[in-house]
Amino acid sequence: MSYPQAPGVSRHTMERMSDNTSQRKALQQLESESDYDRITYYQKPFMVLWAAVQEASSELQDDYALSPELAQLWVAEQIRKVSDSLVDRLAETALAHGESKSNVARAAGASPANALRRFPRLKTDGPHERTLIDDVLDSLE
Repeated sequence: MSYPQAPGVSRHTMERMSDNTSQRKALQQLESESDYDRITYYQKPFMVLWAAVQEASSELQDDYALSPELAQLWVAEQIRKVSDSLVDRLAETALAHGESKSNVARAAGASPANALRRFPRLKTDGPHERTLIDDVLDSLE
């Protein structure tokens, strides 16, 4: 799509603005879909996750004599913490690849006005401390 270039605004900036607008519209369209339609996009990954919780909690039951309910809760909580860390990392990655902070917030279900509150690590370009996702990924090597 081509737009007339505004005075004092580079072609690259105009293209990014257009891309950000199309991304915002896509996120708004996705948000307007029914819960059922949105769930279909993550239903299969959830089933894999649920099976993983069951398998890992079974090992905890054997190793620590935990009840199935507490073992499942413990595993799910650890996965939630890692998932939160992953969301933060993906927000940083999206921003580094040119997505706007507003669209990053929208994709995470947050208000664009609260982007920096939701993702405090987006505030600075300096080095960041390691996160839980770093430790988990390192353990896979």
